Amino acid sequence: MHLEHKAGDKLFIDFAGKKLSIVNKDSGEILPVEVFVAILPCSQLTYVEAVATQKKEDLITACEHTLQYIEGVPQVIVPDNLKAAVTKSSKYEAVINDDFADFADRYGCSVIPARAYCPGTKLW
Repeated sequence: MHLEHKAGDKLFIDFAGKKLSIVNKDSGEILPVEVFVAILPCSQLTYVEAVATQKKEDLITACEHTLQYIEGVPQVIVPDNLKAAVTKSSKYEAVINDDFADFADRYGCSVIPARAYCPGTKLW
């Protein structure tokens, strides 16, 4: 299926399915990390960052780093229904986490999560 996307319209974000690991150079300890992924669908410009957890603080920090990397702000951020961004998922009207909504307000964009239970709306 071919989808048309407008430049700067949406930024899709999510965490990759499996955790990866990094090694602390000083102690040799193996640390599990989550992989944050963001993509601008029109240009397919992709940003990937390893973060400690999927908590809202790490999500917001990774999103901020993404906006710095792409040197701009999209009109809409589209997260999958991850707990750090969406307080209550719904097929029709999700409830956005207050801190994530404040982040979006600060940058002048909206948050419209992918619809829950509708895998066809999550096409990237």
